[in-house]
Order: sequence, then C-alpha cells, then structure tokens
Amino acid sequence: MSKNSSIDLQAPQNSLRRSGRNKISGPNDHPPDQAEVKSEDNGDEYGFLNYRNVRRMRLGKYEFDTWYGNSALFKVPFYDRNINSFRTSLSFKDESIASANVSPPKAKSLASKKLPPKEYVINPKKKDIWLDLLYVCPYCFKFTDIRVEWEQHINCCGFRRKLPGKVMYSDGEVVIRKIKGFYNKLFCQNMCLMAKFFLDNKSVFYYLDYFDFYVAYQMLDRIEVPMGFYSRELLSWDLNNLSCICVLPCYQHRHLGTKLIDFSYQLSRYEQQISGPEHPLSPLGKLTYLKYWCSSIAKVFVYGSLSNKKFVTLQMISEITGFRIEDILMTLSCMKVLYQSGTKTKNMDYYQDSFKYSDHYIFVEDEKNYKVMIDKKKMKRWVVDNMIENVDLLNKNCFVFY
Repeated sequence: MSKNSSIDLQAPQNSLRRSGRNKISGPNDHPPDQAEVKSEDNGDEYGFLNYRNVRRMRLGKYEFDTWYGNSALFKVPFYDRNINSFRTSLSFKDESIASANVSPPKAKSLASKKLPPKEYVINPKKKDIWLDLLYVCPYCFKFTDIRVEWEQHINCCGFRRKLPGKVMYSDGEVVIRKIKGFYNKLFCQNMCLMAKFFLDNKSVFYYLDYFDFYVAYQMLDRIEVPMGFYSRELLSWDLNNLSCICVLPCYQHRHLGTKLIDFSYQLSRYEQQISGPEHPLSPLGKLTYLKYWCSSIAKVFVYGSLSNKKFVTLQMISEITGFRIEDILMTLSCMKVLYQSGTKTKNMDYYQDSFKYSDHYIFVEDEKNYKVMIDKKKMKRWVVDNMIENVDLLNKNCFVFY
C-alpha cells in the first residue's frame, strides 16, 4: 500500500501556509482548449474541486459516497495527445511499506507484490468521476485504488495495535488522543486528505508542525478505531480552539462530533481561555455547533448557576460557558428567546416582539449602549421540546490534560 498511500507531502520550512490549489494544466505547448479545463473555482486553496471526482470510499468494512471533490490525492492531470484527453493517477509517496509502521519481514513480502499504478482518463470539462472506489485503511487512513494492496496493508498495519499520540480523555467508551502534527505527519496528512471529501470550505493542510489533532477512538470489532477528529492551530491570533472538525460518515450518529466540541471547550477552560471555532463553519459544522451551544446555554439558565438570576451580563454568560459573546448572541437568536431593548447596534440582529416586564424575562445588560432580554419561559419550553437533560456530555473525572 505504500506507493498508493499518500502523495509526496513536502512543505516549505520557512512559513506556515495552506498549499496552493491543484490546477489542471498540460505541457508547455498547451492544446487549444487548455484554459477551459482548468479549475473553475475561485481562490488558490489546494484540494478544492467544484465537483465530485471520487464516487465512493471503502473504509474497512464500510462503503459510502463522498460528498465533495478532492484533487489533492491525484497527480496533476496531463494532456495525452494520443487520446486527445487528460490522464491522471493517484499520487504516491516514494517510500517503502516498512515506513508505514510495518515490520521488516512483512514489508519485504508486500514490496514483492507491488502493482503498477492505475491511470484514469478524465474530462474536467464534463465534470466526470475520476475514480469509482477509493480504498482507505481504517487505522492509518492510507489510501489506494487497488483492492489487493489495500487488503494486504490492513492485515499488517501497525496502527491496529500501537495507537499514536497521548490519551487526553478515556471513559471506557470514547477515547480522545492528542496527536501532534509534528511527530505523526503522515497519519495527520492522510486524515486531512480523507476529511476533505466531507468538508466543502476547508483546504488540505500539508505543513502540520503547528497543528495538534484530537482524535476520537471507539472500539470496533475489539480494535480501537479512529472515527472523528478536530484540528487546532497552535499559533492562532484569534485564540481559536478548533480549526477543522470531521466525523466520517460511517461513524456518525454516535455523538462524537458533539463530544469533540465539548472536549475543545473543556480544554480551553483548563487553559483559562474564552474561545471558539475558526470561522466560517461548514454547514454541518454550524448545525452541530448551534445544537451544542443551544443545549449548553439552556442548561446554564434552566438548571445551572444562572437559573435564579434576574440580571446578567454578556460577559458573565461568556465566563460561565466559555463561549464568545458573538456566539452567545447568535445562539440566543437561533433559539428565538432574545428580545431587544434600548439602542440596538447596527451589526446585531435580534428577534423583536412586544413584551411586558415580568418574571419570565432575564435582563442582559452590557456596556455597549444596548440591553437585551431573554425569555426564560420560552427557553424552558425549548429544553422540554428538545429533551435536554442536565447531564454532562463528558465525564469530568476522565480528563487527562497534563
């Protein structure tokens, strides 16, 4: 699996950057319609493609559709004059299978069974599928388009038993491991490559020295398997606690995304920081975050320390929840429990309605020349309608931060 496992991921050592977009280009003497086959998207983020180029993915025993295109796995398409079309193949990392955490005897055996790479005729103009089925290792995310190679690798993948990184949380069901991009580059790079098939607005990162990855593991057939992750930029000017989050489709509906988000805030709370995710969020990411923010804020006002308060400030809510003020306002507006009073700032959009002063309202005061009120009665109704219980998502006794 080594030659199909990953592309040659080399990054400049003098800066932290996102790599450029994979432009489709031909030889120096371009064919007449060369300009028409270049990527149609705007921007220069590597990996973006405005159509799906891989139809399905096989991850262990699961097989499922991809959601978005990803050109980062493939070599730059070249124009073949013999067939008057473009051709490409999966990009390979020039290394032996032994470097894929495989013992030398098995590496020698696999190396003798290497198969030549497959080439694909593509037509970017028609936005055709390049590859019907991509085989991915469920333990280390190495990939290939050859089934035999994939099966051979899975049987001897070292990450089946020896997991990377350090355990930061373990409750007997979910294990969250911190994996440094600097020490486990190939694992993290391959994980990012897979995630790009399910994230529309994120680019593929290659230079990962300044990123940590928090990976959620669960038992599957008596083996701990990575099912989802989030990345965190270590040098974030905005103090973001999360850059990118992804739970693979075959492992969704296990609440792993919500638990990873909760873990990111617990870690920020340990570091005494008010933080939040990097924006913009993907559509699915925004939906997951709003669900988490809504339930967390509702529990604080209905069950928690603000349940008996009549007057609060946005700063107070922020310090208790660990959420940024702009995220709090967006969440309260989403729940339709927020009302305006006084002078409204031009950049804020609150739900407005006539009201009467009563015990149903919590008055939110701030220093920015506006006041808002929270309809506690509606918030309680929201808690009942959404069956929100006063329980923690993660067991506070199971954190192993440092």
